[in-house]
Amino acid sequence: MTRTSRVLLAVAASGIPAAFVWLWLGSPSEWLATERGLVLTESAATGRFQVVAVFTIIGVVLGVVAGVVVHRTTRPARWQVVVGLAAASSAAALVCWRLGVQLGPAPPQEATGLEVLETVPSQFAVDAITPFLLWPLAAVLSYTLSLYLSSEGADEDDELDDEPLSARSQP
Repeated sequence: MTRTSRVLLAVAASGIPAAFVWLWLGSPSEWLATERGLVLTESAATGRFQVVAVFTIIGVVLGVVAGVVVHRTTRPARWQVVVGLAAASSAAALVCWRLGVQLGPAPPQEATGLEVLETVPSQFAVDAITPFLLWPLAAVLSYTLSLYLSSEGADEDDELDDEPLSARSQP
């Protein structure tokens, strides 16, 4: 297994600790038990957005770190690395999402024996495709910026600067 493969596998596996961070930072909405059943009040509904926002922020931060780490540890820069990085960060997003849903609160509909005015947390969920797309986008953009801002290839340009311009322009 090459170093690039190991690094990209680590990027995909980073979805596991990301899921625990998501569970730790996410505050799901809370359903209120009434005589008529479970009700989601407008003030409590903000937790649904907050859970998705935390998932997205974790993905962007993780993507930025992954892009820089992959660039620094896998040289030379090749297009296959960029494709692998996008796939690995997408896999990390899926791992984080599935693990967060599995380890998070159960669906409120499964709660039994509730008393009036008791609250039940909502299940962790991401109900849009955009948060999943931001994980690989952040990784690829940070990889590209890291490559652009690095000194890779600068040594060749420095050698040309020692020659006079007229010597470089002659065939």
